[in-house]
Amino acid sequence: MSNEKSEKLGQLNKFEYLDHTADIMFHTWGDSLEEALEQVVLTMMNYMVELETVELDDTATEQTISVQGHDMDSLLFALLDEFLFVFNTEFIIFKQVTIKSIDKENFTIEAIGKGVELDKSKHTTGTEIKAITYSCMKIDEKPDRTDIHCIVDI
Repeated sequence: MSNEKSEKLGQLNKFEYLDHTADIMFHTWGDSLEEALEQVVLTMMNYMVELETVELDDTATEQTISVQGHDMDSLLFALLDEFLFVFNTEFIIFKQVTIKSIDKENFTIEAIGKGVELDKSKHTTGTEIKAITYSCMKIDEKPDRTDIHCIVDI
């Protein structure tokens, strides 16, 4: 990805889309678990709406997303599912995501999403995501890099 395109996407730059039968797999990474989680939410948003067409302006809104799971996979599922729910019900495209806190013992995450309402006259839409799945879900956390793989139903 060129630096120019990387700058247009803002903080989304550590991801790739991998083909999977009738679905799509996201592979994201970051220097930390928090960064990899931020990337996976933005990767999902970018799949539905090209984030380079989204500008955060004075109409931008911030939403706090708090989720809980019973293990790390269910926590990742809950995070993506909640952002997808907000997109589908409030039509908010999140272009910035910050993980404010993560508790790996009680399996909770608090994230802040910043975005704008979908406007098809300004935003290039991609493919609808129907659901998050547990299929092939993997969080590989190492001291200097975390990789996340997950498949979504399209």
